[in-house]
Amino acid sequence: MSTKASRVAVIGAGPSGAIATDALAKEGVFQTIRVFERRSGIGGTWFPTPHLPVGVPSLSDLISGNADAAVSIPTQLPGVTPVSEAVNSHQHRFSDTAIHENLHSNIVPSLMSFTQEPLPDTLSEKTLEEFGPGAPFRHHSTIRGWIEGIFSRGGYDKLLELDTTVEKAEKVNGEWVLTLRKIVNGRNYWWRESFDALVVSTGHYNVPWFPELPGLVEFDKAFPGSILHSKHYRKAESFKGKRVIVVGASVSSSEIAHEILDVVQGPVTVAIRGEPIPAFGWEPFLHPKIEVRKGISKLDPTTGDVHFTDGSTLSKVDHVIFGTGYTFSVPFLPEVQKRVLKAYRRLPGVYQHTWNIEDPSLTFVGMLGGGFTFRAYEWQAVAVARHLAGRAKPLPPVPEQLEWERKRVEEKKGGKNYYSIAPNYEEYFEFLRDIAGDPAPGTNGRKLPEFDPEWLKIWQGMPQVKIDGWKRKRLAAEKEAGRVSKLSVLGLCHEERFLRKTMASDLDTAIKIHQEALRLTLEDHGARAEKLSLIGGGHWNRFCRDKNQVDMNTAI
Repeated sequence: MSTKASRVAVIGAGPSGAIATDALAKEGVFQTIRVFERRSGIGGTWFPTPHLPVGVPSLSDLISGNADAAVSIPTQLPGVTPVSEAVNSHQHRFSDTAIHENLHSNIVPSLMSFTQEPLPDTLSEKTLEEFGPGAPFRHHSTIRGWIEGIFSRGGYDKLLELDTTVEKAEKVNGEWVLTLRKIVNGRNYWWRESFDALVVSTGHYNVPWFPELPGLVEFDKAFPGSILHSKHYRKAESFKGKRVIVVGASVSSSEIAHEILDVVQGPVTVAIRGEPIPAFGWEPFLHPKIEVRKGISKLDPTTGDVHFTDGSTLSKVDHVIFGTGYTFSVPFLPEVQKRVLKAYRRLPGVYQHTWNIEDPSLTFVGMLGGGFTFRAYEWQAVAVARHLAGRAKPLPPVPEQLEWERKRVEEKKGGKNYYSIAPNYEEYFEFLRDIAGDPAPGTNGRKLPEFDPEWLKIWQGMPQVKIDGWKRKRLAAEKEAGRVSKLSVLGLCHEERFLRKTMASDLDTAIKIHQEALRLTLEDHGARAEKLSLIGGGHWNRFCRDKNQVDMNTAI
């Protein structure tokens, strides 16, 4: 049955937190709605943190799954404690984001928008530079501004508590008691607030996932800063003149490889363990400045060499960037975190990626993937809001929910296959729409439309946009490589100077003019040599000087 709540806390002010807040507010029945965001601004994973130092805080803990542990809480609350690295370090708490200078969405605006909040047509300078005036994607600054607009237009700023970390959420006597922390006057201030229900919208792009590889931890210790995650990438210039390996065939791996290929030493080496993403194929890695190798077998901390499963080796590597995704982490929910640590990269004990099976007053919005993500967040948010308002269709019995999870684990195992809603988009959207039902009469509740098959057509066509972009870059690079090759064959180095000298408009025409001039010169030299041989002369220039003449015919 639905959970009737009066006080609701939303944890996270990113896209999922924004739409969850809006859906809750429009139900018009909740006495209290509070939104807690640990960063200093709205946007969640779309909020940039360029000022933070880049690096992996504890690689061994990340590999073992022990990173992002809960912190110690003062016994007396409210209370004040000194600022410390364990509590306040953005790196150790994984509050830094993956936003880099040129990051764009990879979903077109029509599918990324919420149904009542279209993404703006605004194209930033970065977007125009990258994609041109018909750009299908949006720069991260545009998306962040759009999320901020949802809060400001709805008047939800007054519900928002920024720079506030939820350190613990536990059920006590039928209430969710939240232990909260923020910096006040240079010290950590701790306090508690109570709620009837929680909506967790923290996302799953916080804690990087690294594979367990022989020598990886030792390599990182021997060469500090050499091991990075795509989350830590900021700009290409940081890798100028460096020998770099990018691990994985993800979209982030592909984009980083393309961004740095013009500045690194030699080609960018991309290590791919298996096959690339089916939607993109090998096109992202066909660029002449990218070389593909098999997965990494081991890293040598004594030499800086990296070995691959095909038997090859790359010597003196400066950086290895892992584009290997993220793992789930909710350290503020102790009981859920215990389940997370026992599972493989998934959120166990949660029905349809949304409702905590043991206690559905705990809900999750935004903990899924596989496409249509922002749109799917909206469907989740509305279903959750109606559920917490006591207006939704009852959830299936607990045994049925547990059976759903068991079958999914059996079929999908863990990782992104588990939390991806692909390819059953329509089934998932319609399930949530059925649970949510229509808005209650006389309310402003959000109405979810039926799944539109046109969305799927648009979604299926999106990979081609990326493929075409990578192909354009490849063809341009191949053309440039051809020009350089032609110039080097001719013993030349500067194309612009060569074009001016031959008075040609393009390289091929200039080469023809150059070759014709060379032919005529050789023919002229041949004719001169023949004349000199007839009169017994030697070098034509010396012969002209001896006769005190400026040309050979007069001298003869």
